[in-house]
Amino acid sequence: MEAKVMQSEQTIRVEAREEVQQLRPARPVDAGARASLQDILQHHREWIGSGWEAGERADLHGADLHASDLRGTSLRDADLHDANLEGADLHDADLDGADLHGARLTAACLQQAFLHWADLHDADLRRADLRCADLREADLHGADLTEAALEGADVRGADLSAARGLSAPMLAAVQSDVDTRLPTAAQRRDDA
Repeated sequence: MEAKVMQSEQTIRVEAREEVQQLRPARPVDAGARASLQDILQHHREWIGSGWEAGERADLHGADLHASDLRGTSLRDADLHDANLEGADLHDADLDGADLHGARLTAACLQQAFLHWADLHDADLRRADLRCADLREADLHGADLTEAALEGADVRGADLSAARGLSAPMLAAVQSDVDTRLPTAAQRRDDA
């Protein structure tokens, strides 16, 4: 299976053939797919480093990156919507302003990740490790946070309205403020 890289003026998009397999960096893949992901990340670093003048924005929407080791990776402003990041290690990753809406982040490690302004609406964050993550101003409305670890996460100004799976103990473990939009009592779990 080959991943095809399409380049345009501002983005690099990974598209797979009709089969589901796109990029599986944590599993054996052909050298071309692995090189493509590394190329996408390198072009993205250039894009960020140049103030969006050179390089290209990483467009990995719908990509299969489950169980990937992306610790410390800069994916600031990257397009990862609908991506499969189940079990991925994004510890200390920079996802500031990243589009992760509808992404599958089940059991992903996002500990100490920088998710300021990230779009995580309707994301699947069940059992995700978000301890000490920076989620300030993040959009988490409609996200599923069932059994997520949120201790020490900073959600000041974040939109958690309509988020599923939150309990009173989970909310007590985060840093919030008057600008944090919380789900209604009917949407919270009763784990008190």
